[in-house]
Amino acid sequence: MKRVRAGLTILLLTAFSFPLCSQAFAAMTPALALTLQQQERPGDRGGGPREENDSDGPREYSEVITEDAITSAGMFDVHEVGDDLFFEIPPSELENEMLLIQRTMESTLQDPGSFFTGGPRLIVQWERQGDRVILRGKDYDMIADSTAAIWSVVSGFRRGPVLATFDVEAYGADSSAVIDVSDVFLTNIPELNPIDGLNRGRSWVEDSWSFEDAVNVQVTQSGSGSGAAPGGRGGGPGGGRGGGQAQTRSQTARVFFSMARLPKEPMMPRWHDERVGFNSSRSYDFTRPDNRLEQIRFIHRFKLEKQNPNAEISDPIDPIVYWIDPATPDWLKPWIVKGVNEWQPAFEDAGFSNAIVGRVAPTPEEDPSFSMYDARHSAIYWRPSTVANATGGQIVDPRSGQILKGEVNMYHNIMELQKNWYFIQVGALDERAQSLPMPDSLMGRLVEYVVTHEIGHSIGFPHNMKASAMYPADSVRSASFLERMGGSHTATLMDYSRFNYVAQPEDNIPLEYLIPQVGPYDHFGVRWGYSPIPEADTPDDELEILNGWAREQDRYPWLRFTTADAAGSDPEALTEAVGDADAVKSTTYGMRNLERVMSMMLEVTEKPGESYDELENLYGQAVSQWGRYMGHVTAIVGGAQTQEKYGTGPRFEPVEKARQREAVQYLDEAAFHVPEMFLNSDILRRIEPEGVVERFRTQQNRVLTSLLSQARLERLIEFEALETRNDYAYTLADLMSDLSAGIWNELQDQTVQVNTYRRNVQRAFLEVVDDRLHPNEEDLNSNFNPAAAPWTSDIRAVLRAELEDIDLLAEQALARTSQDMTRIHLRDVRSEIQRILGGNGN
Repeated sequence: MKRVRAGLTILLLTAFSFPLCSQAFAAMTPALALTLQQQERPGDRGGGPREENDSDGPREYSEVITEDAITSAGMFDVHEVGDDLFFEIPPSELENEMLLIQRTMESTLQDPGSFFTGGPRLIVQWERQGDRVILRGKDYDMIADSTAAIWSVVSGFRRGPVLATFDVEAYGADSSAVIDVSDVFLTNIPELNPIDGLNRGRSWVEDSWSFEDAVNVQVTQSGSGSGAAPGGRGGGPGGGRGGGQAQTRSQTARVFFSMARLPKEPMMPRWHDERVGFNSSRSYDFTRPDNRLEQIRFIHRFKLEKQNPNAEISDPIDPIVYWIDPATPDWLKPWIVKGVNEWQPAFEDAGFSNAIVGRVAPTPEEDPSFSMYDARHSAIYWRPSTVANATGGQIVDPRSGQILKGEVNMYHNIMELQKNWYFIQVGALDERAQSLPMPDSLMGRLVEYVVTHEIGHSIGFPHNMKASAMYPADSVRSASFLERMGGSHTATLMDYSRFNYVAQPEDNIPLEYLIPQVGPYDHFGVRWGYSPIPEADTPDDELEILNGWAREQDRYPWLRFTTADAAGSDPEALTEAVGDADAVKSTTYGMRNLERVMSMMLEVTEKPGESYDELENLYGQAVSQWGRYMGHVTAIVGGAQTQEKYGTGPRFEPVEKARQREAVQYLDEAAFHVPEMFLNSDILRRIEPEGVVERFRTQQNRVLTSLLSQARLERLIEFEALETRNDYAYTLADLMSDLSAGIWNELQDQTVQVNTYRRNVQRAFLEVVDDRLHPNEEDLNSNFNPAAAPWTSDIRAVLRAELEDIDLLAEQALARTSQDMTRIHLRDVRSEIQRILGGNGN
């Protein structure tokens, strides 16, 4: 790239690239096309509407690109002339497909839900018609072989909508077309500018750069927007304490646009396989040989080619480089570099050495032309946000699935989230976590772990929640087992398995093994997706070899991926779980560690001169962790163990009856009785005057709602109907009998007394049963399935029979209680049952 003040014409071949997702183009209509040269631009700093040139046609080059122009030479010339920005597009760049992305660099309004999660990405091309240049979008929802008869029609749909038109202001050397593109970046084109009511008079082009294969433009945009003020509490992916309703306010943002030429020859795609987790692109192929219209999918991956194709392991021609935001705290930069480089051994399994590296990006002072927002640069952004989260994703070439730019967003408050999880889950196992704030050496490692996970997303991997169940529960307590499996308690870093709460103090697990690491599934996934198959000339040619690799899952369960179509039925595909091959056993171990954490919580958090905010936070985190543990056990009931297969046998097998009964019995004790560790008055009287009773009622109601969900009850009915072995299925009647025995067991005592927490559980039970028998209007109008309504199946009969039995128990128990609140409660229970059985849902 070269920037000069231009008084002469310089011929430059420049490539534009607008990132496009098919969903964005699907929403476009021809009505959105704009003739930018014909728009008035009120408030121009030049003063008033722009003088039109339609009648005169193109002018002399020197009249448009004056001696005062600042020119950047590259793929095509970019000229800044006063307040205007001109592109000089040579004929060689017309009809080339290009990627355009837009990223907000900074904003006066903080909106973590959208501001930091990426901007527009379009695929476009420049076309010329006489003295006019057209910017057209491209659509890849439909594809076809260019030699097929149907291509003539499909290619028309592929052309996409006209986004904008430009009069040619002048012609340069070799008929390069000079057009004024200022309004592309400074007016309200919805696909490009997220600021509402963008005001042209308060917006301007700041800078522009042209390179051999890209053009970048940086602008200031002003208008209106919604969001929290900087430093306020925002909502968003990581949650947090709500900041109230967003208000419409004036907004100014610095926005970066980057256009890059797509490869002339697309990378050969690799077909998607449900057995191996990869993000993928989808298209309808009208020329596949099957007797139906087939939606094809090809995986997202970076293009890696060996420098030495004959070597078993070779450096790639172009490595994957992740540029680390210079705004990252200096002490964390080495940890983030390490988080990227953790993937290198996995790529070595695919035949590539030094395939992926992390590097700290140069500052503007070090390299004014470098930007992490450039469409050609993969980046790890450090975001000044209150959101306690991180994200990872990729921008791809829709023709091939090639990842063009990987992106990771690290929100500054991710350290709060890591601190909470680590203390609550394994604080009893690591002395470093028993003093707050945690030392930099521990927090750096926790941030590294998050970076490695998000890099996994940005190189193509979705979550694989099944991996954490692929090791036996007792094995994740074994240091020797963990060492053999690469030091991680889960087979993949792409599971939300967090930290090894199953390990016990007496297991003496090395501290580094408490934190997930790149595991055997990750090595397998990289090898499956990135290994070259030299003998294949087409994606179909690869299928036999790829199928053979995928079948390794039959022998090694830790290579398995979440099963498609499981619809939440698989108790081995859980979020936030460790050792869920046996969730009852693993939860038992987790609860022991949670009790240890609760015993030290007050000592760790109470400090003279400081508020009790941290104590309140960690107490709430502990209660939430208890709720998660109970959810893991709940998933066993009505569950099916699954494995994704392609034509080699059943994918779903109901969980054994004994395991389901064990799960319900565990819940009766651990979920429907409030653990004593949470009723510590020394803690509760420091953090709140009231709220503990409702806190646990809420958690218990969630467990009951999940346990008695319509989908779960329907699965129990179906599993019973399909079971040919006598007394092998765990039935709906079994569930209600076991559940009632645990929730209503006090009613059979010689002297009946029901305490506050148990009264809440029993009321919650009646509330959930009422919801199942009498779905409200919202249920009926949303996801409710009339074909599976309770009145069309065994659900109504079983629930009504259970209520009648409970009513009889309550009637008998009234004669055996002398406690006023218990008597009042039982009378209320009987009234509620009669109301529910009477069909009055109000």
